[in-house]
Formats: sequence, C-alpha cells, structure tokens
Amino acid sequence: MRVVTGEEMGNVDRYAIEALGMPGAMLMENAGRAVAERLLAHYGADERFLVLIGTGNNGGDGFVIARTLKDMGRSVDICLIPPEEKLKGDAKWHKELYERAGYTWAAFDPVFFQKADVVVDALLGTGISGAIREPYREIIQAVNEAEADVVAVDLPSGIPGDDSPVPEDALVADRTITLQQPKLSYYTYPGRAFYGETEIVPIGIPPRALDKTVSTQRAVWMPADVNAHWQPRSADSHKGTHGKVGIIAGSETMPGAAALTAGAAVNAGAGLTTVNAPRAVMPTVAAHVTEATYFARDDKIEPFYENKDGIAIGPGIGFGVQGRETLATLIDHFKGPLIIDADGLHMLTEMLENVREREHPLIITPHPGEMAALIDATPGEVNRRRFEVAETFAREYGVYVVLKGPCTLVATPGGETWINDTGNAGLAKGGSGDVLTGMMLAFVARYGEVQPAVSTAVHLHGYCADDLLQRGVPAETMTASQIVQALPDALMAVDRWH
Repeated sequence: MRVVTGEEMGNVDRYAIEALGMPGAMLMENAGRAVAERLLAHYGADERFLVLIGTGNNGGDGFVIARTLKDMGRSVDICLIPPEEKLKGDAKWHKELYERAGYTWAAFDPVFFQKADVVVDALLGTGISGAIREPYREIIQAVNEAEADVVAVDLPSGIPGDDSPVPEDALVADRTITLQQPKLSYYTYPGRAFYGETEIVPIGIPPRALDKTVSTQRAVWMPADVNAHWQPRSADSHKGTHGKVGIIAGSETMPGAAALTAGAAVNAGAGLTTVNAPRAVMPTVAAHVTEATYFARDDKIEPFYENKDGIAIGPGIGFGVQGRETLATLIDHFKGPLIIDADGLHMLTEMLENVREREHPLIITPHPGEMAALIDATPGEVNRRRFEVAETFAREYGVYVVLKGPCTLVATPGGETWINDTGNAGLAKGGSGDVLTGMMLAFVARYGEVQPAVSTAVHLHGYCADDLLQRGVPAETMTASQIVQALPDALMAVDRWH
C-alpha cells in the first residue's frame, strides 16, 4: 500500500481531475460518501453528529458527509467556521447543493458540543503546515476537551501530511478515516498518536494517477506481500537448501545476545546455523540453542565464512580490535549478504568508505542512536526526519537500512522504502533487536532476495509481539525470548495467509 505526503496526494488529485477528466466535485462526493458510510457503520441511529467545516477540500467533504448523514435520517448539526464567502470551487458547489437539498448550517458556537455524541473534524486538510491559527486553534482546543467521540476526515486537523513537526495544539482524534492513500505522518511519531484508530477508504482515483505523479516509492509491507514472496519448504528439501548461516555474536558479559540471535535464526527456519563466539561462552550459548554448531572466536575467520549463505555480526561482541578486524574482513571479502547490528554498527563508522565500495548486499539495522552515530547527528534529529535519514544513507552507501523503532523502515539502495506496521511497546526491551537480526539472517539466506526477506522478518517480528499481547502477555513483561518462542505460531499464520 503506497504512502504519500499531503503534497503528493494533492498532485494525485490534480492529475485525476486534469489528465483523467474526473470532476473534482465527483471526487469530493466520493470522499464524503465513503466517510459517511464508515460513520454509519461505527455509530448507532441515536448518536448525534456535529460536523465542523473549514475551507478547502476538507470542508467540501464535510458538506457531503453532513448531507449523506441527513439523507439517511441521522441527527446532524453543521458549523461552518470561516465566512462563507471564503468557500471556493468544489467546496462552494457542495455547500450550495447541501442548501438546495433543504438543509441548514450555523456559525460555530461551543454550545453545540453539549448535545454532540460524535464530532466530525473536517476543518483543516493536508495543506496545513506550522502553527495553527485562530479561530481554528481555539476550536480544536474545545474539540480536544469535549466528551464526544472525535472522528477526523483524512487526517486530524493540524497534523501535517508529511514528517514536518507536529503543532502541540493539533486535534486528537479517536478515529481517523483516511482518504485513498495513507499519509506519511501516520507512520511517524508523535504524529501517529493523534490519529487514533485509523482506516483507509478508497474514493475512486485510479492507480494510474498515483503512478504518474508520485516519484517516491514508499509503501507498507502487508501480509499480502509476505504471502507473495513466501517460499514454502519442499518435501524433498534438506538443511543445505534452507540456508547455511553464520552468526558472530556474544561475549563473556553478553552471552545472551548470541543465544537470542541464534535461537531466532533456528526458529525462523535457517537450515544450518553456526555461531562464532568466544570459547569460554560456548557452553552457555549451546545450553540455550542446542541445534546450532559452534566456531571459536579465536580461530581464523576465513574458514568460518566460507560457503555461508549469509552472515550476521555485532550483537554483544564488544568493541575490541579482533571485532574490528573481523568486520573489516567481512565487508571486503565475504561475497554474500552481510547483516551488521549492535556493536558492529559502532565500529562501522570507521569503515564507511569500504562499505561504499562493497559489491555484495549489506544490511544495517540501527536504532535511532546508532543511526545518529553513523551520520554524526543526534537521536532526536534522526527521529525528526526518519524517512530522509534512512533513504539518503541507503542510496549514498548502497546498503539496506533497517531503521528500527515504531513503524520500522526498510530503505533500499534503489530508493524504495518499505514501512512496517506491526509491533508494540513490548519490543522496547534489550534483546529484541538480536532476535530480529537472527530472523533477518534466516530469511535472507532462504529467500535470495534481500528486501522481501528483510521486510518479512520485520513484519513477523512485530506480529509475534502483537500476538503475545493479544494472548495476555503485557508489554511490560514481554521478553525477547518470548518473541523467539512465538515464531512457530507466526510461521503458521503465514501458512494460513496463503
């Protein structure tokens, strides 16, 4: 599902109107009716609606919503916020149609909140940027303080359609009904917190309008995408056909990192998993992952990476000289997919020119702090422009960037960005990133295609956390080990999606 900014959606609308000949008033009718249908589905016949209408397309949608609800016999009050002479074009046309249908509207008065069960926000559309001006700021504050349910049309008023800063006094919706395509701000924080429960409704714009006008390739990786790229195990397969993977992880103070990464790789289906760890911690790791084989950290690295279909390095290895030498050797000489995580990322800042020259797939998996170190920024700066940071780094260095966090991003060297929409705060625990690395490694070695493998691993990692939450495991007590244990159910779910 393609994700757009407010500006890009405006270009899509214009193409549909000007190039495809779709009347703007018709698109507005489609949008308003689609929202009204969802309102009718969510709220009962006794609920009283208050529709707050601003200028622009969002206001025009509001008149269609109100007219449709009234046509269906629902109780609706309408408040037009700007002077009516400010309504232009299709919005003005729909206001006049609303009036010709015999319906009335009023200027805003806070008294309307006292009898409203549902407030419909059709105030400000995707064109908003910066501070919210009066009278909208005061009205939005009143909406936020009201006891009624608040439903936003397309996106909550005041929230930008891109990853621009969110005004502190933006509208907080209980539910948002987004038109045609999801907007970028839904996949950023704090923006997403303002949306509430969100659904997307089509308004009849053909895909051609999107393809012709939106050059960015941003989309959500959905269960259908997982399904389309999934490779079931054939009856005549053997361990060699499902990926021989190597994991360089763990140290005397962090043996668990190796155990979690290896356990995830085994449970995600890797055919043969070999762990490179200090000799002293091998018994500890092996006690948790009996299915793996082991290779002593002190031995030469070349025999370890020979004949591997993928290697992951970094979880819990520390910052010693040997780790740096191993990482540099793999970047320069390993001819398969290489995943760099955790401590490996901290050492990578010294090797970026080597990365730029590498010909084989390289995947980095930073959280915002690790990404900040790679680009000499702060974590706050990374979070304020997550899409730009991930996409720029991926193109500049020719790598796959898995920028972790809520709505983890997978940015590719070719300019695509895939957005994950699974997972919850239970993943905000030490070790969950190690589990993700192991899953990615297993899938990369099995798939052959890097991006589908990585995006599927991210999706199922979040799916495991969501499944645990639904089964009664609180986010506070959720552990990385439980994510590994939940993998069998996640893979069974993939089989059900077929």
